[in-house]
Amino acid sequence: MLCEDCRQRVATVIYTEVTEGVKEVRHLCRQCVEERGIHAPDLKNPLDNELPMEGVGGVPDTDNGVAGGDEDDGPLCEHCGWSWGRFQKTGRLGCPACYDTFQEELKGLLRQVHGSNEHLGKSYEGADYEETEDIAALQQALDGAVKEEEFERAAGLRDRIRRLKRRSG
Repeated sequence: MLCEDCRQRVATVIYTEVTEGVKEVRHLCRQCVEERGIHAPDLKNPLDNELPMEGVGGVPDTDNGVAGGDEDDGPLCEHCGWSWGRFQKTGRLGCPACYDTFQEELKGLLRQVHGSNEHLGKSYEGADYEETEDIAALQQALDGAVKEEEFERAAGLRDRIRRLKRRSG
């Protein structure tokens, strides 16, 4: 969005002013904000805002009981250079490629936090919807997962089959 004053630069500040009960919202560029003499906080890259998230997906530290790692611990994302240790400290990933780089670590963290690394969704009683999954096809996939010794996938498939059977009565 362009600055509403100069219409030349990108608006990076949303300025709200209330005068006699009337609210006015303006989208302005940094330069126009300074020219108006409006005090605006420094704009920083959100990735530079280090949040104290010590211990996210980490191992307990014996010295202070807080989990977490050094920022340089673990693999680095080839795209942005982010590390797993930095994720543990900030609770943020550096770029979309980080999801691939830290896939295994994230799966473990999701399993720890949510009890599963697969979204199971919600169904509501009385909701009108068509079943999109075929129990027979899921059973075949379950058999294949067991043969391949992919037990986590098999457990997820087993749970989906049970839910579908409960829904259909």
